[in-house]
Amino acid sequence: MPHRSIEEDGFGKFLARVPAFRSQPEALKAVDWAWRLGGSVAIALVATALRFWLDPYLPAGFPYLTFFPAVILTGFLLGMPAALLSVVLCGLAAWYWFIPPAESFALSYQSAVALGFYVVVVAIDLSILQLALIAYRGQARARAAVQQMLALEATVSEEVDHRMKNMLATVSGLISLSKRHADSPEALARQLQSRLAAMGEAVRLLRTSLSGTSGDMVSTFKSGLMPLGIVEGDKLELRGAPLALNSSAIVALNLMVHELGTNAIKYGALSRETGKVLVSWQDVRTGDGAGHVEITWTEQGGPEPQVPTRSGFGSDLIARMATSLGGEGKYEFVPGGVVFRMVLGRDFLV
Repeated sequence: MPHRSIEEDGFGKFLARVPAFRSQPEALKAVDWAWRLGGSVAIALVATALRFWLDPYLPAGFPYLTFFPAVILTGFLLGMPAALLSVVLCGLAAWYWFIPPAESFALSYQSAVALGFYVVVVAIDLSILQLALIAYRGQARARAAVQQMLALEATVSEEVDHRMKNMLATVSGLISLSKRHADSPEALARQLQSRLAAMGEAVRLLRTSLSGTSGDMVSTFKSGLMPLGIVEGDKLELRGAPLALNSSAIVALNLMVHELGTNAIKYGALSRETGKVLVSWQDVRTGDGAGHVEITWTEQGGPEPQVPTRSGFGSDLIARMATSLGGEGKYEFVPGGVVFRMVLGRDFLV
């Protein structure tokens, strides 16, 4: 399924480049604060110089003619903190030079009314601008969320298609595997019926996990490997302490182990009668109470592994799921099979 995107219009693209609209104030670094506040001072100086230049051509009563636009421009380009600095600088400049008596901070009734008018007007202007900033940032967050959902939709669609192909290949493999261990058509039918039911159990676990329920490490690994017919017998060993997982971890680990198991049957240790898989995990805690879970998939008794020359969808899915769970998955190609290691963040435990 092709990935769709939400495109901004021309004005939206312009706003995305404006510093005040591009980032949150709390995300700014010291150098960002420095040049924004410096820009506010520069705009206030230009407004003051322009007001002096226009002064001979203006009648009395226009002390803020260039300062109102300066405050609004500063807020629009550089954000609210810079705009508040501009309010103070422009207000002081207008009070000292352009509100009688000139070149004085004397506070008379006339100057108090003029300053009050200035405060009310800039407060209204900046309130409207702040509402615009909030609305734009909310729209940007919503757009990012939609983009993420569309990306997830594309991934799920690809996974469904890939799963269907894997399922058909798995059914074919189950038939071949079961024939070697069945001494009658009835026994073959029983084995296939049991394993196909296991495939349904894996689908059920995925479906229930999406509703917010939790599961443990063992059931998650077994549900991913049951459709491959390697849970029963000595082909699989699970080793680790009981750990409960949230729904996100269940889905991701189930998808990962299914891909690892499918690859092991096609190319790895489980392609041979003597091959087996060990899945182990260890809860690692640090001194500050944090930590993670180390998970290792180890294949034994298989053919000499071949380092892949290109990455397919299954490998990309494993890497993507490993990243979503808190760390990068790493492969080791050793005699007897593949070793895959990954880290599970403690946020995914319940």
